[in-house]
Amino acid sequence: MLGHVHPDADVLGTLLAIDEMLTARGFTVTAGGPHPAPHVLSFLPGVERYRTLAAVDGPLDVVVLTDCPNPVRTQGLLEAARATGATIVNIDHHPDNRRYGDVNWIEPSAAATGEMVYHLGVALEARLTPAMATNLFTAIHTDTGSFRYSNTTEETFRIAAALVAAGAQPALVSGQLYERRQADSLRWLGESLRRIEVSPDGRIAWLALPGGIVPESFIEAEELVNYPRSIDSVRVACFLRQLGDEVKVSLRGKGDVDVSRIAARFGGGGHPNAAGCTVAGALAEATRAVLAAVRDGLAATTPA
Repeated sequence: MLGHVHPDADVLGTLLAIDEMLTARGFTVTAGGPHPAPHVLSFLPGVERYRTLAAVDGPLDVVVLTDCPNPVRTQGLLEAARATGATIVNIDHHPDNRRYGDVNWIEPSAAATGEMVYHLGVALEARLTPAMATNLFTAIHTDTGSFRYSNTTEETFRIAAALVAAGAQPALVSGQLYERRQADSLRWLGESLRRIEVSPDGRIAWLALPGGIVPESFIEAEELVNYPRSIDSVRVACFLRQLGDEVKVSLRGKGDVDVSRIAARFGGGGHPNAAGCTVAGALAEATRAVLAAVRDGLAATTPA
């Protein structure tokens, strides 16, 4: 079970759920990726089995990746796994998935990869345990923005209901995700939010955060891009943060602005209303480049 850089709940929840399904069938499973699981997701059942991997050694039969549209995001671990002769299984819901697997199961209509893995469990006739249900519920909960995003469907709620019936506790998941702030986190939030800027026409809002301003654990626990997105007039929100000699960019759109096309200009991707990329260089230069691309994207969707 191979995760990508900075694993989020959709990655961890789905990998851990498949881990449990396969372990119950007698497989020996290793789960891990280039970065550790973030502290905010330490409540996920089985997350202690998720390792930080410096290398991938064989022999391996199957390598499964979930919610990873671009194999570059494994920082070379996928190439090492492929060299063992393993079959690569790529399970994802991003429409721009690079289809790098020997088996590619891509469902852009799924709100979250967690929905797909739920159906996988049904097809395998796996026993849906409370641990598995919690992992999948958390994956779906986060990738739909707590069921607020436009990708949420009737099927999403049907699956969520089945997971709750199997033992997932919505109050527990929400409490663990959103109500475990450290005492200093509100100060860090204020330090971050004061940096939000809005374009003169009100259609673009962005937050550019230099490295070291707030702890990494705080950034992992907060969806900071949602704050500029929440401004009524905003059609595209950007969160940019310096990470060493590169800038990680999160983009959120409203309506008909396809931010995945904007991210693709920088080698990234995602969904029409939620995408991301990484831009080499300093924060100021990356911010200018990304905002220029956003303005181009808005111009392309504005009626003449």
